[in-house]
Formats: sequence, C-alpha cells, structure tokens
Amino acid sequence: MTDPRRDLNHLYLESPGQATRYEVQGNVRAHITPRDDRAAHAAALAGQLALARQALSGLPRDPAFPEGPQGQYLDFELTGRDADKALLQRLEGRRQGIEVASVRRDPATNRVIATVVVPETAAEAYDRRIHEYASVDTPGGKPKRASLVTNIEGIRHAALRSIFVGDAASLPGPGAAVWWEVWVRQGAAEEFRQVARRVELTVAEESLSFPDREVLLVHGSFDALSRIFLHTVVMAELRLSRDTPDVFVRMNNAEQAEWVDEAATRLLPPDASVQTSVLLLDSGVTQPHPLIATHLHPNDWQTWHPHWGPDDSGWDGHGTAMSGLILHGDVLGFLLSSAAARLSHRLESVKILPPIGHNPHHLYGRITQDAVRQMEGTNPQRQRVICLAVTATLDVNRGRPTAWSAALDQLTSGGGDEPQRLAVVAAGNNTPAVPDLLSDYLGSADTAQVHSPAQAWNVLTLGAYTDKTNLLDPRYTGWWPVAPGGDLSPTSSTSVLWQEQWPIKPEIVMEGGNVIVNGGTFDAKHPDVRLLTADFDLTTGHLRDFGDTSAAAALGARMAAQLAAEFPHYWPETIRALMVHSAEWTPAMQARLAGPRRLDVRNLLRRYGYGVPQLERARRSARNDLTLVVQDALRPFEAVGSRTRMNEMHLHRFPWSAIDTAALEGLDLEMRVTLSYFVEPNPSERGYAQRFRYASHGLRFAVKGPLETEADFKARIQRESLPNEGSSIRDAGNDHWAFGPKLRTSGSIHSDRWRGDIATLQACEAVLVYPVSGWWREKRGGTPPYVDRDARYALIVSLRALEADVDIYTPIATALSIPVETTV
Repeated sequence: MTDPRRDLNHLYLESPGQATRYEVQGNVRAHITPRDDRAAHAAALAGQLALARQALSGLPRDPAFPEGPQGQYLDFELTGRDADKALLQRLEGRRQGIEVASVRRDPATNRVIATVVVPETAAEAYDRRIHEYASVDTPGGKPKRASLVTNIEGIRHAALRSIFVGDAASLPGPGAAVWWEVWVRQGAAEEFRQVARRVELTVAEESLSFPDREVLLVHGSFDALSRIFLHTVVMAELRLSRDTPDVFVRMNNAEQAEWVDEAATRLLPPDASVQTSVLLLDSGVTQPHPLIATHLHPNDWQTWHPHWGPDDSGWDGHGTAMSGLILHGDVLGFLLSSAAARLSHRLESVKILPPIGHNPHHLYGRITQDAVRQMEGTNPQRQRVICLAVTATLDVNRGRPTAWSAALDQLTSGGGDEPQRLAVVAAGNNTPAVPDLLSDYLGSADTAQVHSPAQAWNVLTLGAYTDKTNLLDPRYTGWWPVAPGGDLSPTSSTSVLWQEQWPIKPEIVMEGGNVIVNGGTFDAKHPDVRLLTADFDLTTGHLRDFGDTSAAAALGARMAAQLAAEFPHYWPETIRALMVHSAEWTPAMQARLAGPRRLDVRNLLRRYGYGVPQLERARRSARNDLTLVVQDALRPFEAVGSRTRMNEMHLHRFPWSAIDTAALEGLDLEMRVTLSYFVEPNPSERGYAQRFRYASHGLRFAVKGPLETEADFKARIQRESLPNEGSSIRDAGNDHWAFGPKLRTSGSIHSDRWRGDIATLQACEAVLVYPVSGWWREKRGGTPPYVDRDARYALIVSLRALEADVDIYTPIATALSIPVETTV
C-alpha cells in the first residue's frame, strides 16, 4: 500500500491530538487551532510548512532534473471571502524572489487560495515570519507579522492543479497530450523552453509578452508539466488552449470579416526587394481576400487555360485555403496576435484545375511544366518554391515513377539550360474505413500508398502528422481524437509498401489535423482538430477550417520560402536539405519503434520520413548545435576510350579536433549528415523499373571509420561504389549510425545520425561524397555529352552536444577554413 505521506495527491497534517487529511489536489482545508491561541496557531502553521517541505524532499529522483528542485510552490488558504491587495503583497518578498503566482477561490470553502513561488534560496522565509509572529511583539504590544499570519488559515504544498485556471473537470487525463497556455514569469521563457525539452514537451515558437508574464503555447501531457512544476519555479499559470478554429468557423460572415479586416490592417505590404515567392498550382485563388490581396499581385494571378479565369471556383476553395496557410501558417495565430506582420515571401498562382470536370490524366505532367514556365516568364528574377497539392491515385504502383512524377523530376533537375527548381508536393490523402479508425489507423496508413506525382525523386514530399488533440466543442462530449498528439494524421499516406529502390516518401511531415470518432461514427472535418485559413467565397465566409496532406504541403512550402528568403544564395537542393536536416521524430513517433530491427526502423522512415522540421533549427547554429553547409559539384563519370568509369570523389574534412575534449568527456555527441542532389529522369519503361536506369546518377556520403586511415577510407569507398545495381555497401566504418547505408540511400536525399563520444568522433572527421551508377554513365550522346556533366550537391553536417551546456561553436568557427579534396 502506498504511504499517503509520500503520495502527492494526499498529505496528512498532524496537530496535537489529531490528524487531519489534507488534499493537495482537492479542496479540503487543514484543521487550524483557533487564532486566539497565538502559540498554537504559529505551531500549526510551522508544522504545515515542515510537512510541505517533507512532501517535496520525498519525491522520487527525476533523471530529467538531476539537480533537484529549485524551489517550491505553496498554497496559502486565507481568511475571509476576499484577500485584499495588501495581504497578497505581505505574502510576497520580491527581493528574495518570492512571488504570488495565482489567486483563486476554493469552491468548497469559498475561501481564497494564493499560490506562492518560493525559490530554494528563500525556503526559510516563512519560518522566520511565523517565528516572529509567535515570539516578537511590536512597540504597540501586538504580535509582529500579525496582519499576515493571523489571516493564514492553512499552508500546503501546491500541486500543478493549484495554478490551473479553469474548471478542473475539463482537465484531460494525466498522459493525454494537448495544447496548453503556460504563463511564465517575465524573463523566464527561455528557461522554460530548456526544461521543456528535457521532458519532451513541444513549445511553439510564438509567444505573447505582458508586463509580468509571458505566455507560451505548449503541447504535451499534464504529467510532463507536473515534472517541471515540481522541480522549477518558472510557471505562474496554466490554462487549456481554448482558441481553436471552431470559434471562428462558427461565427457569421460579418463577424469573420471584422476579425479578418482587423488582421489585414496589421499585414504590411511586401517591400519591393522581396523576390522570394511560392507558386501555387491549384484551383485558383480568391485574390481580393484581405489576407491575400497585398501579397498576390494581379500580374501574378494567372491561369493555365485562358478560358478558366484565375479565380477559385469548382473545387471547394482548395486553392484559397492553401494560400492562407502558405502566407500566414495557421491563420488562427495571426488573428489572435496584436502584432504587425511583414512577410518575407509573396504568393503566385497559376490555376491548373478546370472549374468543371477534370483534366485528362495524361496531360498533368505537361500542364505542370507549362504553368511553372508561364510564371517564370512573368517574373524571371524571382526565387520561387513550387507548391502542388493536386495528386492522383491512378498509376500508383509501389513507388515506380509515372509520366507526371517524371515530368516533375525533369522540371526540377535543371537538365539542359534550365535552372534547378524546388517543388513541395503533398503526399496525398488516405481515407481509412471506420473500423480502421477505431482499431488500427496506422495500419491503414501503411497500406495507403503516396499518390502520384509525390514519388518524384527531386521534390520534397510532405506527409501529415498532428498535434491537434484539444476537442473542446461541448456538443461532442464522448468523442475522442483518433491520432494521439505528435503522431501521424489519420489521413496521411506512406511508402511502407514500396520496394527499396524507390525513394523514402514522405521525407518530412507537418501539421495536417486529426479525425474524431464516437463508436461507429467519425468526423473528419471538425474545426477543433483542423487548421484555420482563408475561405474563397467572401459573400458567405472569410474563414474556414482545412487539413490533410494539402495543409501540410502548404506549411512546408511556407517554411521553404522563409528559408529561401533568409538564405538567397542557397540552392534549391540546399533548402530541401535544410528542411530534412532539421526534422526530428516526435516522442509519439519514437514510441512506435517496436525494436532495433532494421525492418522496424525502415517502416518508421517510410511512414514519417525524417520527422517534423524545425524552422529555428534550420535557420541557425545554436551554441551547442553547430551546422556546416557545403554547396559543390563533381563530375561523376568520365569516358576512357570506349568505356565509362567513375570519376571524382570529394573529401570534406571537418575540424572536430578543435573541440575541447575535456569539456565533453563522458557526454554523448550527435553528428547528423544530409546529402541532397537532383537527378535527371529517364522516361523509358526500362528506366521506370530500375533506379540506376531511372536516375541520371547517384551520390552517396560516407564518414571515415574511427580505426581507418584516410588512405584506407578512400580505397574502401572506391571498392564499394560499384556500378552494379545489386552491389552491397557496407556500413561506413562503424556501427554508430541510426539508419545505415541500406536504409538511407533510396532517392536523391540521404540523411543519417551518428552518436558517440568525443574521442571516437574526432577520429571520424572526414566525410566523402562519391558517385554511384546512373544512366549518364551508360548512355552515349547528349549536348553536352552525358558523361561530361557535373552534378551539384548540398552537404550539411551538424554537431550537437546532447543535453550539455558546452560551447562547441566558438572553437570550430575559428577553424572554418575547411579543405575540400577532389580524388580521381
């Protein structure tokens, strides 16, 4: 039986001659000796303080907080129906860091409860005040501190529920992952973000700042937040995030228009210098929409067929919904903000879907290419991201290319005299049956293949995951979300059924919303678990909910445009690499890993890709997250008489030796390597069947093994980069990789993680990029000849000290003259 004295749900207060049960998370107040007995009242309060500290010291040790609690929250039950301002101020001690975090009324006793933050350095402050009350008189003969202590009915150790604002009955289960508003003390936001990572909470980048508080949007469980509450003193209030699209979707059009018009006044028009755009190929756009008009110039509002018109019609406003997300992300955040917004990218639109009916399937590849070139003719100077969420299930065959996907690969590859292009494509939606939603929705997703043209090698394919788990609509009591927070959206598709020679798709996943169920009934479009965006028919609505892999693709295109605007010298291959390189599997995804078997890891890769990308991680090298980016080109093949053979390899040396070994002794380091390049497709049926005959060339990376010399390393790679399609490639020198070459080398982007200690890492400081076979090697002709063509690539290598406050950036930044050796 659990000892109630060690159970944070129940504490026992022992007073002389009696024991009173003390509900820490409930509403039962402690027994207090009448206040006219000064000594007894002081003794009772002192005993309660001791018991509260005992409760904290008796907690099991939490590995995420090896330093132990930094302080404590205490609940003070105050006399009377109201606690005046002066009494609350007496509870505080600002110089010592003691602060009233929240004040509420206990519905059971109708008394005021003040929750106070007490840092560890001020732990004895209330003992001194109570002692002074018991033993020191003022010059007037009254007990010192009487105005404070006589108004305290009880003291107890606070639980997280103490700072929860709202009806406790609305709290989700302890392990349920939902969105919360966490109100922290001013200046404590970064500290909260750091400890949140320890307990695997997701903290949104945006925050609100007030004079005394900062408000963070946090996704995770009540249990995880409780761990932070018990070990730190950064939190002040906790609320469920009540702002969902449902609130706005249920408004009438006039109310929606008021919110949209107000937000539009804060949307600053783009500077003339903004030359980054997202080109949307969809059903057209409602250009006059207030959230769109300033960033979609009439000249950039076009149609592929001259008789269709560029407006959004016939497809339920799909293109306008995409546009809202491409420009603003989830529009909910922009509406609730009060800040002005200046976007770093514009919107372009070419309507490729007819208002009525469908295009002939065999024309989609040509239409896609024509639409892109049409807009390039209008704005040739722009750096653009192509966004395509129009997909088809016809011709889907376990990853084999189609005419449409090959047309996208041709368009993006830069073959001939054309530029390379970055395209973001939706994976396509799964429509699971109700029994699958209730029992095995992931199994349904794993058998739903990624749609055409999302199997294209050069595009960045977006699947959908979800953090939308807050179902707050009172009309839906008894319903629940299908996907847990952080897991695959029920409507996403995967490449689990594909053969190994075809690319890992999707490469990344972004928010696509959830589905809710109740027994045999489901709702795939409840606004509570979807995103908010722009509606297309302004006579009936300005806002609507949206989701699925289309929403994920729109968010992915937005992130790509933000990176392209910030790094205009980066190639399309590099932007794609940055997004994949910044991606992480969520805790919910990692929990699906049944074991270390290659098949288990492989299935997760083909379901979630490399995970959820993080914009800030892609943007910069943090103090203990160092990223090095290389853009280069090599000539994969050369002709020797009538034969063609492998030509160049590039060796990149990285200055890991500059890191202070002593500072990282005993700590784990993570090195991540991502290689991205574009291939030219072979449109023949034989090319469709075999990857080395579909792709013009292949590139790989390898890291020098810790026991290899550099000469041995090069020799090994030269032996292993064989032209035969079925040749086996061994692990690159060690067993520290998360995926290994057999899993990571499908397609034209390869990413993997290496973990180990500093001594092993410093012996692995050479990364080799080398070619493998492709049809350039086999096919004669071409202008220039195929065998004489260069292959561009982007290589990203990052180093991170896991859970360590160690500066690895500075010493390496001083040694960034990185040599690149070309080996023939």
